[in-house]
Amino acid sequence: MRFRLHKLIANYVGAEQFEQIDRGEMWLDEDLRVAFLKCDLTFIRAKDRILTEGVIETSVEVQCVRSLNLFYLPITTSLEDVAYAVPGQQSAIQEGLPRIDNELWVDVSEQIRDAIIMALPINPISPEYQSNEALGALIDDSEKEWLTIKWSNGRQ
Repeated sequence: MRFRLHKLIANYVGAEQFEQIDRGEMWLDEDLRVAFLKCDLTFIRAKDRILTEGVIETSVEVQCVRSLNLFYLPITTSLEDVAYAVPGQQSAIQEGLPRIDNELWVDVSEQIRDAIIMALPINPISPEYQSNEALGALIDDSEKEWLTIKWSNGRQ
């Protein structure tokens, strides 16, 4: 997911370049698979960097914590606070920023992957098992007894 920003870098401070990503099923890394990826990106020229913002829509394959089944979870998140250092310009603020290469291409794959990972819930639950009644389908009667919490009445 690379974009060429040569016109934006030569433009005035505050200039914008709009780009879109519309892809089908793909792997963002060895563990993260998405059913689709749609993204509207805006690159904004600042004095010594390019700022990037956008909205990401996707559906991520995750494992339900209740049933352990894999399912696709829809995610909509925003891409914020992403900046790229402009080649040939040095400043103390640019230290640690990802750089635009010498041919003025920028790769947003890692930043999009990071935004999607941050938007994932820690314990995803499949829509099929979100209610307590649906949870009963996973547990038979012999297992329900040991899962029931019996509170003490406070007497010794």
